[in-house]
Amino acid sequence: MFQTDSMSEKLKILFAQHNEHRIFLTRISAWFIYQIQGTLDLKLLMVLGILALIGIHILFYNLSKKYKFPLIAFTPISFLIFNVGLFENTFWGMASIQNFGVIFFAFLTFYFLVFSIEKKHNYYLYFALFSCFLGIFTSSNGIIIPLIGCVILLFQKQKKHFLIWIGSSILFLVSFFYGFEKNPDKAASLNVSDVNLLVKGLFATFGSAIDSSFIDLNKHLDLSMAVGLLLILFIVLFAYQVIFKKYNIEQKNNDLFLLSCLMFIGVTCVGIVLARISFGIGILLTSKYKIYSILTLVIFYFVAVNSFSIKYRNNFILLSVLVSILFNFYTYIADYQNIRYLNQERICEQFVQQVSEKSFPTQGIMAKLQRPHKTFFDNLINDLSRPIDTLKINLRIKDKPTNYQLYNKQTDFSINLTSPEAGLYFILKSAKDVYLCPTKISGLGKKAYLDRNFLVNNILKVDNFTAEIDKFYFNDGKYRIGQVLVQNGIKTISWTNQVIDIVALKKEKTQQNW
Repeated sequence: MFQTDSMSEKLKILFAQHNEHRIFLTRISAWFIYQIQGTLDLKLLMVLGILALIGIHILFYNLSKKYKFPLIAFTPISFLIFNVGLFENTFWGMASIQNFGVIFFAFLTFYFLVFSIEKKHNYYLYFALFSCFLGIFTSSNGIIIPLIGCVILLFQKQKKHFLIWIGSSILFLVSFFYGFEKNPDKAASLNVSDVNLLVKGLFATFGSAIDSSFIDLNKHLDLSMAVGLLLILFIVLFAYQVIFKKYNIEQKNNDLFLLSCLMFIGVTCVGIVLARISFGIGILLTSKYKIYSILTLVIFYFVAVNSFSIKYRNNFILLSVLVSILFNFYTYIADYQNIRYLNQERICEQFVQQVSEKSFPTQGIMAKLQRPHKTFFDNLINDLSRPIDTLKINLRIKDKPTNYQLYNKQTDFSINLTSPEAGLYFILKSAKDVYLCPTKISGLGKKAYLDRNFLVNNILKVDNFTAEIDKFYFNDGKYRIGQVLVQNGIKTISWTNQVIDIVALKKEKTQQNW
């Protein structure tokens, strides 16, 4: 965009394909951030994505008022939507805008369409068209929005609105698919060869919000599939009620909005399973897909509250408040170490660019966009390159076909994790290269995360630190192993006498169309 003065070329870039998506919203957000910050501030990009999550929250709040729920009935929804289990999208600027944004614009479109049937809200149709356009050009699953919109208007027999909608939708979809290229990444191809696995994958995706991997890694998939099966049965029964039963028209419109949201979630989940099952069923339980399971639980809660008589409703709401708080707290302790690892991983990726590869651009527009963030290692770079003392311990090292696993067992050790950078990092130093590697922190049992010293003072009793050294990302060489411990503003470097011999594996470059 900086290299052209042509407005048509700038627009072409904004709407250009990115894998199977057209990410106009992400690109225009990045452009906006540059205009006000002078650089590409990824944290601000994350904040804009979180605003979409807040938008979804507001839509559900408005709906709760239409259902005439008491304010306390909305509390569980807040604890469900704003949970730590969504960390992969929350702390990833591009994905935050894309994955939260498309859901917000889908739900906003359905809200405007469903309630455009009211005479005082006839103009909602035009808001819906604008929201639909943004949804389509935010993520590829946005192309579902106009199709569900057609179903809504046909169901409500809004013929005039339907004609306007179908004409506009055709224009949007033709624009989306004009010059569209198939995703060149062969690993992302659809896989429909194993129907049994696909069904299990769909159950797991719908139930992924209830993830017990922190408690029992061997059973977490079974629990998620069981919850997913129950939620799919709920969707089928709810759809039957909305479509075939006759009841109060205002409530039916409210239910129609929820059913529209479930249709979007359902079709998206099917697409996720088809596109990602080839990477293994476990990937369907990762954080970035959990938002769809969470939103299904939110809609289930809406329907459940509305189904109870006044006599039992209050007790159900109070129980739901308690359960949602416990759920929110559980996601915090269960994903705490995952979030810390994600932060460490990004610090180490910056080290690779800044120190190992020296690949940060030094001039031109890219130097403005890619500025290294200040980190703890800025004044340690020389020390990290010079093994000068010996740590009198032996790390446990496993040599696997594609990686080395390093395991540092601790006894009677606690670490202060108040600083975001705090933790243990492994150093790998060869004759030519030096790398910094993140470690996963394992608490001393599950109770360590419930200890008052951890919850109040951020001090965790540690069982071990582990790291995976992926052979795809290192140059050939014999690497001596060191470590740097960061806590309370103090950085302590120490070295072992252990060496690993890395024979780099050639990584096939991912094909892309952007």
